[in-house]
Amino acid sequence: MTEPKTKGKTYLVTGATGLVGSHLVEFLIKKGAKVRCFVRQSSDVSFLNTFKLDLIKGDLTDKESVDNALKGVDVVFHCAAMVSDWADRETMYKINVGGTENIIDACLKYKVKTMVAVSSLAVLGMGKQINANETAPYVYTGDNYNYTKIESEKKILQACREKKLPGTILRPPYIYGPRDRQLLPRVVSFLKKGKFIFIGSGKNPISLVYVENLVNALYLASENDNAIGEIYHITDGHDISRKEFINLLALKLGYAEPKKSIPVFAAKIACAVLEVISKAVKSKNPPILNKFRMKFLDTYLTFDISKAKKEIGYNPCYSFDKALDETVKWFKNRDKIDY
Repeated sequence: MTEPKTKGKTYLVTGATGLVGSHLVEFLIKKGAKVRCFVRQSSDVSFLNTFKLDLIKGDLTDKESVDNALKGVDVVFHCAAMVSDWADRETMYKINVGGTENIIDACLKYKVKTMVAVSSLAVLGMGKQINANETAPYVYTGDNYNYTKIESEKKILQACREKKLPGTILRPPYIYGPRDRQLLPRVVSFLKKGKFIFIGSGKNPISLVYVENLVNALYLASENDNAIGEIYHITDGHDISRKEFINLLALKLGYAEPKKSIPVFAAKIACAVLEVISKAVKSKNPPILNKFRMKFLDTYLTFDISKAKKEIGYNPCYSFDKALDETVKWFKNRDKIDY
């Protein structure tokens, strides 16, 4: 019998209580891997406690606790990040960039064999993307998440070039699946209340990625030495219009299909006004419509995954239909949806 590739290795997952991290932990445990999770002191670890693994509590911004977590580790999956469309830059930079620097330094210090980092296709900006591949340039938008993810990527790539960091970067678009707390809960909330409104015709396509497809890609990248120093775009390999996606989601959940829409130009004006007002009053919560949400609801966003297919053998293991069914099943089975 062939021994599993995970045998003898210790895997560390940062952001293990999040959407990607929790699924990755589950994936690795099923493969018989020895898993260590780096979590914040305040994190809800009830799901992780259902598995046999090591929990290390600490903070990405604390170099000592990062060092403690990485000592004796073979493979690091850096999934942790502050994802927000409204957080201040200083806080987000400290976590997303400073935290990544601490991970890099510890990887080099303890001679970790592989580091695979989850970045974001947000680094390509707010504009139209038509089958964009990994050669597309960084586009700074002024958005704090965009800025910190670009700077984080640069730190990793620089360390790969100059210090021989065995690092790889994966860029997903919007991620969906069971245990999602970012994307679909907002959409489902508006569908449930009958308040979802399309921007424009809803015909612009979008690339998404199911969390299990992304997790599989993370593992494949960690097993391929040729992936070191590389960036890969990871999607479901299936583009879908906003209208088709939202209507399909509503149908599967048993909600009415939304019929209302507002013109794109009107949405842009409303977005600008709402952002100015929210910033002026120093609101801690984002306005109902901002640039981040406009991008998800309208911008043409499709991405090329041929490099990942060719170089790390990535092939989405879940079709879009199966992935959406699994996601909807999770929503239906929840005792309560926290919006």
